[in-house]
Amino acid sequence: MIRKRMLSAILISVLLCIITCTACSKKDDVYIAEDSEKSIITLFTQGMNVSDAIEEYCHNLKSRSGQSIVLYTDSADYYDDEGLSYRELLAKRLASGKADDIYLIPAEDVLDFSSKGYIYDLSDLECVNNLSNDALIQSTYDGKIFSIPLSYTCFGFVWNMDMLRKYGLELPNNLEEFWTVCEKLKQNGIVPYGANCDFGLGLPAMCAGLYDVYQSDDSDQLLTDLSDGTTPISTYMEDGFSLIEEMIAQGYMDPEQAINTLPFSEEETQYFADGKCAFISALYRAKTFEGYSFEIEMTPLPVLEEGKICVVGADQRLAVNPNSKQLDDALTILEYMGKTSTLDSIANELGKISSSKNVTAPDIPESEEIISYVAHGRQIPNQDFRLHFNVWNNVKELALKVCQGTNAQDAAAEYDERQKTEIATYGQ
Repeated sequence: MIRKRMLSAILISVLLCIITCTACSKKDDVYIAEDSEKSIITLFTQGMNVSDAIEEYCHNLKSRSGQSIVLYTDSADYYDDEGLSYRELLAKRLASGKADDIYLIPAEDVLDFSSKGYIYDLSDLECVNNLSNDALIQSTYDGKIFSIPLSYTCFGFVWNMDMLRKYGLELPNNLEEFWTVCEKLKQNGIVPYGANCDFGLGLPAMCAGLYDVYQSDDSDQLLTDLSDGTTPISTYMEDGFSLIEEMIAQGYMDPEQAINTLPFSEEETQYFADGKCAFISALYRAKTFEGYSFEIEMTPLPVLEEGKICVVGADQRLAVNPNSKQLDDALTILEYMGKTSTLDSIANELGKISSSKNVTAPDIPESEEIISYVAHGRQIPNQDFRLHFNVWNNVKELALKVCQGTNAQDAAAEYDERQKTEIATYGQ
């Protein structure tokens, strides 16, 4: 079922209401009231909670001509019966040439969307100056700012602290301590890591493989050499895939369980809640810390010889369709959503980290350590757009292959081939 909603403006107020078919014309499966005094903007998002949050902030917006800006929202939640993901639905809408004015752009699709002309350069918006340095880097590709991220987030391990204490263990601070903790848990009949088939495999592989790139004082040059193909990605990522291989070999994770566990699924959280593992990987958000009968703590990944690191990412990235017939008004909405006060407030509402320079975060004691790492910077971005090839998707897919039996060396060699192909496609 397709959602048909709008925020309608009457004089200076914008009221939420349900649109009926009376005196309406249909456009892109969204019913739009015919009213010359209103500027109609459409938005497509992954879920209703984000749509609702955006709607709440879009009050009293006016176009340059003085028209009230009316926002219609549609989300992937309403297309479950089609069996398509948000990314698939978005790609279909954009390819149709009749896409929405504003949409949330997934990190994995930026390179492809840029090559197809689906991205409008937002560099001239004043609100880009409100973004934190890390959020701005992750919103820039090929010299263009492609989105305004509504929040910032990170990925780390969530630990069952009661279980660690039961076996006289403490949170590990480096790779050596990590192996010690995993071995002690295994000796007590526990498979330490409850991985999922997605970022549950890609996350530790990225951290173990790419930390040298981002911790180095010469990080910019290392990224340049990777981006133009001077350095093959296997130089770093073979170590990352080897970590997954070693965890499987030592019995520190169950490959079959990982292959059959989807991220954010009830099965994953229940597996952890039932005490069948000591830690899982998770995205930082308020929901991550809810629903467990034992004490938990979220930390960066202790997979480095000298310490920990986490994966970070700009989140809920608002992008503008360059083919929008109401381009100025779409940009007005982004300008408003990119205000520092808006970014801080909406991140708090979504239970995430602000993408503004304030880098505010919800007050969750169980996440203090990982938030301190995010604030410090030099963590690993889930997708670094200074590179002309994909990281997040490629690492997840190849780490899954390792889980299915491919050795680390072959997975790294396949990544080299993907790197070459994508640089040839996107690096021109």
